[in-house]
Amino acid sequence: MFYISTFEDLSDINSTIRYYGVDIIAVYDSRAQTYENIKNKIFIDAPEDLLLPGMKKRILVLTEHSNLSKLSEYFASKGFPAVVITANSEYFPENLNLKPLPPNFFQRNAKQVAIELLGKLLVKKEIDGTLLIGKIVETEAYYGTHDPASRAYRGLKKHNKGMWLEGGHIFTYMVHANWMFNITTDHDDPEAVLIRALEPLTGLKVMYSRRRKEKIRELCSGPGKLSAAFGIDISYNEKELRNELYIAQSPYTDFEIGSSHRIGVSADVEEHLRFFIKGNRFVSR
Repeated sequence: MFYISTFEDLSDINSTIRYYGVDIIAVYDSRAQTYENIKNKIFIDAPEDLLLPGMKKRILVLTEHSNLSKLSEYFASKGFPAVVITANSEYFPENLNLKPLPPNFFQRNAKQVAIELLGKLLVKKEIDGTLLIGKIVETEAYYGTHDPASRAYRGLKKHNKGMWLEGGHIFTYMVHANWMFNITTDHDDPEAVLIRALEPLTGLKVMYSRRRKEKIRELCSGPGKLSAAFGIDISYNEKELRNELYIAQSPYTDFEIGSSHRIGVSADVEEHLRFFIKGNRFVSR
C-alpha cells in the first residue's frame, strides 16, 4: 500500500506513521538534505523500485510537489490504490480502476472462494463519495445443512434465508452485538464466506471515527470490528455485491496462506476452513 506526500505537507511525521500504520518511509526527491532528520528512511531512484515491497508493506513515499500526481497515477496504473496526502485532504488518482469481481467468482465452493478472496479488496462508497478500502486478510468458509457451525445447519428459516441466495449476495447476522459480514457462494447449496479481518487501506478517517480507536490495528482486525468500521449492518442483508459495496480485484498477490479450524466454533468439521495471510498484523489472532 502506498501513501504519497511531501515533507512540507506533513506537520508531524511520527503521527502520520502511526495513523497510517507505515512500515517504510521512501524518499523520491532530489532535495536529499531536506530529509536528514527523518529516521529509518530509504532513498529510491525510481517508483518501480517499490512495487515488490509494496505488496507486503505500507509505504509512505515522500517526494516533491511536482511529483505527487505522477507518482499517484503510476501506482494506480499498476493496480495499487495509492493515496495522496496533502496538508488538508486525501485523494485518489482519477485513473484508479477498482473493477468488481464478476458474480461467477462467488458461485463456487465456499472453501475455494474463501481462499481466493485473500488479498482482494473490499470497497465501500460512502454517501459523500468517500471510498473505504480494505485488503481481505482472513476468511472462514461455511457449508450448508451438513455443517454444524453453519447458520444453515438447522434448515431454512426466516433469519438465515440469505444463505440460500446465489453466490455474490450479502448475508449479515449479529453475534454478541456485532454484525458479521458474509458473502454467499455456490449455485445451489446454502454456503457462505465470513470476512474475518481486513487490512485498512483508505478511508481511515471514517474508520477511526466509527471505531473510536487510536491504533490502526484495532480498526478491522476482527469480523465485528470491520463491519463497524465499514458501516455494514442488517440493512445490507440479502443485497447483491455491487455499486456501493463490492469486492474488487487486487494487485496484492505475493503472500503465503495459512489455515486452521474456525475460531469460536464448538462443533467443527475435520477440515480446516479458516484461511489467512501469514505474517499480516491485521489478522484477528
